[in-house]
Formats: sequence, structure tokens, C-alpha cells
Amino acid sequence: MILLCVEDVGTGIPKALTLVGCEAHSLRGLHMGGWDDTRWLPVAGKNKWLVFSFNKKILKVPSERETIILEKMGIVFLTDGQQRARATLKLLLTKWDTLELLWSTNERPFARFLSPNGRLTDKYKDYQLLDSKG
Repeated sequence: MILLCVEDVGTGIPKALTLVGCEAHSLRGLHMGGWDDTRWLPVAGKNKWLVFSFNKKILKVPSERETIILEKMGIVFLTDGQQRARATLKLLLTKWDTLELLWSTNERPFARFLSPNGRLTDKYKDYQLLDSKG
């Protein structure tokens, strides 16, 4: 599994993850910083990267949601928006094995929501990629 941290996550978290042996990239590090979501999402999908973001609103934009579905992507959102980098890094390291299992065993597309306490769900408030009908 390769984790792609989008711009709202920054570059420090994927750099730190890489230093401890996890495979992670940032959009900026891949020279895709500043790209519209509709431009980088297909690249992430084709490369089979697990996307990590704070921006749940991506699921509300029809063209972006459709791209996630068509490209059969996996995406994980932090539920409480931006939090301090240290807390986010600690959370990702704690849940890394769970994320790898999620990536290797779940049919795509999927969206999951990761809370600061480590709970991983498929729905958060009114955000959800697919309803029970698919």
C-alpha cells in the first residue's frame, strides 16, 4: 500500500512516514501540488494509491465523487478536519497495519473515516461514498 497525502495534509507527514519505512507521498512531492482534484484523482486511481485527506467535501462534488468511483479508488478522511501534524502522524502510525489490511481486503471504491481516537467507519455525519445500494 502506498499512501498519498493530499495538500491539506502537507508534506511533513508523508516525509516522516517514509523515514520510518512506510510508503507515502505528497501531491507536492509528486509535482502535482496546486492541481485541481479532478486532475490528480485519476492519477492516484491509476497508480492504486490509498488517498489520505482532511477534505471530506470531495465526496459532495459530483465530478470528484464520480472519479473516485470510476477509478475504483480507496480514500481515508480524518473526521475532525485538520489537527496537529504530530497527532495525525501518531494516528497514522498506530493505524498503519489496519489501513494496509483495509487496502488489501476491501473491494474498491471505498471511503473510510478515521476519527482521532482511531475508529474507522464507512460513514461520517452525512458523508458517505456509497449507500447501502452501492
